[in-house]
Amino acid sequence: MPGHSFTEQLDIPLLLVILFFLFFLGLVYYLRGEDKREGYPLESDRTLGTGGRMKVVGFPPIPAPKVFRLMHGGTVMAPRPEPARELAAFSAYEFPGSPIMPSGDPLVDGIGPASYALKSDTPDLTVDGSLKLTPLRNHPHYRLEETGIDPIGMRVVTRDGFDVGTVADVWINAHEYFPRYLEIDANVESGGRRVLAPFAFANIRKGLGIVRFGQLTRSQFSRIPPLASADQITMREEDRLNGYFAGGAFYDGSPTEDALS
Repeated sequence: MPGHSFTEQLDIPLLLVILFFLFFLGLVYYLRGEDKREGYPLESDRTLGTGGRMKVVGFPPIPAPKVFRLMHGGTVMAPRPEPARELAAFSAYEFPGSPIMPSGDPLVDGIGPASYALKSDTPDLTVDGSLKLTPLRNHPHYRLEETGIDPIGMRVVTRDGFDVGTVADVWINAHEYFPRYLEIDANVESGGRRVLAPFAFANIRKGLGIVRFGQLTRSQFSRIPPLASADQITMREEDRLNGYFAGGAFYDGSPTEDALS
């Protein structure tokens, strides 16, 4: 009876193929673990039904926390130990994965298109450590291009046609040299404070001398999220502010043309 040897069926090319597949499987396992540093464990009815004992993470499990050192000092950990942002919302229907409905003011609470992430509550910095977003009043060596439109001093009008204030200053990206926000001095009827509005949402009408924000009504404008500091904006405040304007048209219907159109 002829004998059979294992090595007769195993040569170097076959061994390399086996090693490649083992390496590839290990790589997939590693990458699937690393992409669970954000967003896990998942929110699930199983978690609620077990009183928080069931953690929905799938396979592979969440990796051990890793500390990342930031360029300008400090550290951040992933997975993050901070709890997720609580939403003022409820499920529209009684089945898993049903859409959520806001239980209060969706713009203020940051629901749906007005949602925002809990980014770092520190300002965005340039490579040399200076503020990336800054008002022109603090940097007289910056100026707006003469061939463009200078909105400072223009009236600000909301979707429903009300004057809500005047443009007091322009905030620029000092690293890439373009405007990012308009600082608005709101009148008493609109809150009587200074607020920021994203430049991308502004409709500047030079002939009428106005800046129109077609996303918000006057009542919504008076509830624009404030800044903690008058001369700087944090990355978390940025995300919330842009979400507020982005969600304005969705929750109050399509923008309507007013008498100024």
